[in-house]
Amino acid sequence: MLRKILIFLVTICSIGWTLNPTSQPLKQQILKGIELTIRSDFENAKELYEDLIEEYPDEPAGYFYLAAVLQSQMLDEEDYHLKAQFEKLLETSIEKSKQQQETRPEDPWLRFYEGNSYLYRSFLKSKLGDWWGAYRDAGKGANRLKKALEIDSTFYDAYLGIGSYKYWKSSKIKFLRWLPFVRDERQPGIRMVEQSVENSIFVELIARDQLAWIMLDAGRFSEAQQYALENYRQYPESRFFLWTLVEVLYRAGDWDEAYEKYKLLLPSVKQIPNNNHYNEIECLLKMAEIDFKRGNVAHADSLIAEIFDIKLEPEIRERARSKLERALELRLKYADAVSDGLP
Repeated sequence: MLRKILIFLVTICSIGWTLNPTSQPLKQQILKGIELTIRSDFENAKELYEDLIEEYPDEPAGYFYLAAVLQSQMLDEEDYHLKAQFEKLLETSIEKSKQQQETRPEDPWLRFYEGNSYLYRSFLKSKLGDWWGAYRDAGKGANRLKKALEIDSTFYDAYLGIGSYKYWKSSKIKFLRWLPFVRDERQPGIRMVEQSVENSIFVELIARDQLAWIMLDAGRFSEAQQYALENYRQYPESRFFLWTLVEVLYRAGDWDEAYEKYKLLLPSVKQIPNNNHYNEIECLLKMAEIDFKRGNVAHADSLIAEIFDIKLEPEIRERARSKLERALELRLKYADAVSDGLP
């Protein structure tokens, strides 16, 4: 009861006062939640941001960051049962941002939360195959963040979303770049994300992770590995950053290092609560691929056998169909190698 009274008094006292996320203790609270999320401590991160919502129910910050935790949890588990709650939180974040803009039109943070709410929704839509919806939301998000820069050109936390949008939009429509009205904004996008890494308050780690994926897409493997390693060394227990690093290593053809990192990931994903085995299959399949490339075909087949021993729910089996088909190809490849007298 005392805690609720204190929260009520704080809320009353905050009426007409601009909530500044860069002021303590709020800044530390937000950063702590980000760190907990990176460490896959989703329950404590959610509790922290739920408290933020309770303290500031009319502000968008708590709703946005709680949605960000849910998205990270869904990606970590490859399970999207939290999608409806995630979308409701983002819609609330957008609504609260718009409401507060009526009395605080010069507050760039309100544009930041609104813009990133659209971008987070866009990312999940693209992940689930809703490409048109993802494109539409991405455009809305980038435009809202540009409004933040109109208010404050040094608002570097907004540079990440705008820069990412510029790069990926140009990268995905590269087959149209010969048209005179289609601009190639990959390099300006990269520069904006780099500035976000160097100068932002809250998004440095996520911006560096984004740079790793951008450099990977651009075929700049050495730079991609540099960015991925920097985050991984800071948080070696983070599956979030380990997935980035291992993908960079695999696509760069660094088989030995990639294999060792998949060996680290495998037991970690196995212990995820309510493990649906999707990411487990991904690790086993990539390790089998590497074994084949290195000539360890018998061990590769033993990893494939592990995949086919896993009991999958029908929905996961359907989503993992291409991986299971590739595993079958490798099994047949092994059978051919044995018939040819190879070990």
